[in-house]
Amino acid sequence: MNSLKNKNILLCVTGSIAAYKACELLRLLRKEKANIQVMMSKSAEEFVGKTSFAALSNNEVLTKLFPNNPKGGLKHVNLAFELDAIIIAPATANILCKAANGVADEIVSTTLSICDVPKIFAPAMNFNMWNNKATIDAVKTLKNRNSVIVEPETGELASLHRGKGRLADLTKILNGIKKIFNHNLILENKKILITAGPTQEPIDPVRFLSNRSSGKMGYALAKASKNLGGHVTLISGPVSLNKLSGINHVDIRTADEMAMEVSNQIKETKFDIIIMAAAVADYRPKEFNKNKIKKNHNFLDLELTKTQDILKNIISKEKALKIGFALETEDGEKNAKNKLISKSLDYIVLNFANKEGEGFESDTNHIYVYSKTGCMKEFEKDTKYRLSEKLFQHIISNEK
Repeated sequence: MNSLKNKNILLCVTGSIAAYKACELLRLLRKEKANIQVMMSKSAEEFVGKTSFAALSNNEVLTKLFPNNPKGGLKHVNLAFELDAIIIAPATANILCKAANGVADEIVSTTLSICDVPKIFAPAMNFNMWNNKATIDAVKTLKNRNSVIVEPETGELASLHRGKGRLADLTKILNGIKKIFNHNLILENKKILITAGPTQEPIDPVRFLSNRSSGKMGYALAKASKNLGGHVTLISGPVSLNKLSGINHVDIRTADEMAMEVSNQIKETKFDIIIMAAAVADYRPKEFNKNKIKKNHNFLDLELTKTQDILKNIISKEKALKIGFALETEDGEKNAKNKLISKSLDYIVLNFANKEGEGFESDTNHIYVYSKTGCMKEFEKDTKYRLSEKLFQHIISNEK
C-alpha cells in the first residue's frame, strides 16, 4: 500500500532557517515513489541552494515568476492542471498571510492562488511570529478553506529562544500528506519499537554462533508501521537488507548489545507498541578466545551459557502493547501459548521454520496470531509486508 506512488506533488520552500530540512522531506517523498517539482521563494535561496533540490528531485527548480529566458506559457499556470497536491515546507509567516489574503506577488504566492489542489502547510518561524495575531488569523482562514496545517513544535529555536515554532517532525508532515490521499493511518502518532534479524555471539575473532534469520519479517513490520503513520525505531542485528528511510535505525551485533539497546530505548521513549521479531541467540560461548582457535584436534568442546531473556527481564515490565514471535518446528501452538504467558505478552505470532516459503530467509510467511484473551487468527501465506499490514490492522481493531 503506497498512497503517494506516482502522485505529482509541488514542494514549495520558503525563507526559513528550516529550509534545509526540506531536502530530507524531498528525499522521503521520492522514497515513496512520488513525483516532485520544487519551487523556491527568493528568500529560501538565501538559506539553501537550488542545486540540492534539483539533484534530489531530478527536476528543474522553479524560482522566478518571470524567468530570464521565458518559454511558451507560464510554468506556474501550467502546474494548476497537473498537480495532485502542494506542500509548503517550511512555510513562513509571510507565505501564510499571503495565501490567506489572496496576495500573489511572487512565484510561490502566485502559484498558490492559481492551483486549486489540496495544500498542506508546515510552518516554521520564531515563536513570536507564530503567536502574532495576523499569523493566527491566517492559519484559521487557511484551515477554514480546508488547507492542512501541520503545526510547529515547541523547542529550541534558531534565535536561541525556546517556544513553539520549530518545523514539525518530518514523519508528521509525511502523515499529513498521506491524509490528503485518504491513507488510513491507524498507527498515527504511535511510537513503535521493533527488533529484527539475528545476533552473532563471538567464539573467537573470526567465528561466531548465529542463526539463519534474514531480518525480512522485522524490516517488513518496520516498513508497514511507518507507512501506517508510526514513529519507528528499529534495532537490528547483522543483516544484508537496506536501511529504511524515515526510520530510526540502531545496529547491534550480540544478544547483550540487543538487551542494552532495548533497555536504553525504553528509558528514553515511552513506546506504545513493542515488537520483538529478532531471532536472539539463546546461548553464547562462556568464554571468548582472543586468538583464532586452531584446527589441531578432531573435537572441540565449546561451553555455552544462556543469554539474557530480553522479553522476560526487560519488555515484560513495560505498559506498551507487547508482541513476540515464536518460530517453531513442532508443537507450535503449545509452545507459542506457553511463551505468550511466560513472557507476559499481549500477542504472539507463530510461524514455522520447517515449511517451504515460510520462516527464515523467505519473502513470504504463514502466521498464526494468539492473544492473551485466548483469541487466534490465522493469516494464510502471503508476502511478509502484506502480512505485517494485516497484523497491525488485526491488532489495532482488537484493541479498540
